[in-house]
Amino acid sequence: MKLKEEYNRLVKSVKANAKESGNKIKNEEIAKRLGFTKSYFSELLKGSLAVKEEHIEGFKAYFSKELSGDVKPAPAWDSMNRERALIKVLLHEVAKLKSAATGAAIEVVLAEFEKDTRDVMNELND
Repeated sequence: MKLKEEYNRLVKSVKANAKESGNKIKNEEIAKRLGFTKSYFSELLKGSLAVKEEHIEGFKAYFSKELSGDVKPAPAWDSMNRERALIKVLLHEVAKLKSAATGAAIEVVLAEFEKDTRDVMNELND
């Protein structure tokens, strides 16, 4: 794998793990943690600047926790968690209504919603 592709894969992995835990991270924040300017970091990602082994090793060192997947969820008071909780409540209310209307078990309805959500997320990430 080329160094640029490896670097981009690492960045995507860190972003995905952070997003999954509710701690969304932007390129600007990544650049700051690495001690880079936003433009320098962007040039590395685009391939305008050559990605060297030192860049990859430095990235792995600074983001070892995020790359291991050992990231704590956002605190309960975080607005993103509040929004997630609200969405989850609404999802369950809709599932109850659909279950009552169709006669399907609520677990089946929730499983369908989960599958549909994964499908849409995959579509958006492609």
